[in-house]
Amino acid sequence: MASIHGNKIFSTWGRFLKAVLAFSCAGAACASPAVDTVDADACPDPLQYSVINLAPGSGAALLNKRGQVAFTGSNSFFDGHRMHMLGSLGSGYTVLRGVNDMGVVVGQSQDAQSRYRAFTWTVKDGMRSLPGAFTADAYAVNNRSQVVGYMQDVPLQAHARRWNPDGTLTKLGPETARIATARAINSRGEAVGDGEVTRYNNHAIFWDANGKETVLGNFGGTYSGAHHINEAGQLLGYYYLEQRKIHFIWSSAHGMVRIGDTDTIEQMAGLNDHGDVIGNAPINIGLPQPGRPPYIWSQRRGLRSLPLAGAHDGIALALNNRRQVVGQATSTQDGVSSQRAVFWNDLSSPVDLNTRLYRAPAGLVLYSARAINDDGVIVAESNAGLVLLRPGRSGTTAPVLGPIMGGGEAVLPGDRVDLTVAFVDSNVSESHVASAHIDDGCPQPAPSLRERRGVGDVSVRHTFCRAGSFRLTVKVTDRAGNTTQVQRGLSVSEPGSGG
Repeated sequence: MASIHGNKIFSTWGRFLKAVLAFSCAGAACASPAVDTVDADACPDPLQYSVINLAPGSGAALLNKRGQVAFTGSNSFFDGHRMHMLGSLGSGYTVLRGVNDMGVVVGQSQDAQSRYRAFTWTVKDGMRSLPGAFTADAYAVNNRSQVVGYMQDVPLQAHARRWNPDGTLTKLGPETARIATARAINSRGEAVGDGEVTRYNNHAIFWDANGKETVLGNFGGTYSGAHHINEAGQLLGYYYLEQRKIHFIWSSAHGMVRIGDTDTIEQMAGLNDHGDVIGNAPINIGLPQPGRPPYIWSQRRGLRSLPLAGAHDGIALALNNRRQVVGQATSTQDGVSSQRAVFWNDLSSPVDLNTRLYRAPAGLVLYSARAINDDGVIVAESNAGLVLLRPGRSGTTAPVLGPIMGGGEAVLPGDRVDLTVAFVDSNVSESHVASAHIDDGCPQPAPSLRERRGVGDVSVRHTFCRAGSFRLTVKVTDRAGNTTQVQRGLSVSEPGSGG
């Protein structure tokens, strides 16, 4: 579990924030794709976000337009009000790949016979394996519930396939490809992916709504692929030329358009329905490179860097159709880095999302924003796990928990540690109970709870009886039975081991 940095780092972020006080709100008037520049004065009121705990830890999160989230780690689905566990097809292995706006989740799960099956899952019907060969994987689903992925229906070969809502299966060519995978699909049924068209020669592929393929080739380079397609039928792809990765936009109407400078962009992170693309500079191991910005690109505007406002570098991770971008920015002082989740409204200065939280529990720090939809709902990683940021002051009826704090650095058997968790509740007259569990087999702690007008904390005092790596889980429950939990890993060293 990440820890909170000291006052010196927070003062660095204080200087960073002075550069972004002219924050433009996320209203449609300030974020329309037709607007070239953002007028901060037109949006004087700063946006606030209510926090909803999703899951302990971190991991990939899939956000749809309704603000529902499917996330790995705990393999859960948040329907906007409560959590649902996805389970598996019979074993413990499940990986989530995609979700549509109706809450259909797709991915791969292992059944009781240890076969890897493609699946769909809904709150109503649970997890169902998709028809066809046993070894298959589902990568994406559109709003017509068409699912794409691959199926290994020939030994040592895997072919791209589309599962249709009526139960039929569409073969996606070319059948001569030894290995091919469809990785994304839009609502028109157009899909993109890649395949080994000739042996050891991979090409990006576009499939139309009828399943007919267009093999894009390698554009004079080697190895091409595509992972994104928008509702306009534009795909975001890449190819390698002389060991350099080059990105491009392609459509059946306009062909290929190369993106930006080969030496500037290492990774393209997202594509919206207007053809805007976000990308990031190469990652350098070692000292940070001052002023290394992420980028936004469109064919009309070209490549433009997103401002950093004093941070050493930033990473763009997602964008929506209102040209709002989320990611992270890092500030470094005296060799110590401090990373924060940030929001860009087109080319506006980055906003530290930590400064826009409404009634957040004490100690909560957002490190990275991973996804954003067109309503401005954001999924972020924090020191309390994965959280949902909902614009406004209407979050959840469940309590909101911060991170588990305290415990010290070096803990030995026999040591007694004191840990605390802060929480808030939207109902100031609500009351709560708490439970705590540490999986070390030692006598379990009885937590104490104190609260006043919707704000409280839970205290846990525990004596470790043996060495090892353990996990503390703290749960807070209100009178209606709404429960939220957070977790933290704890390490207890053997005496004389040096910590």
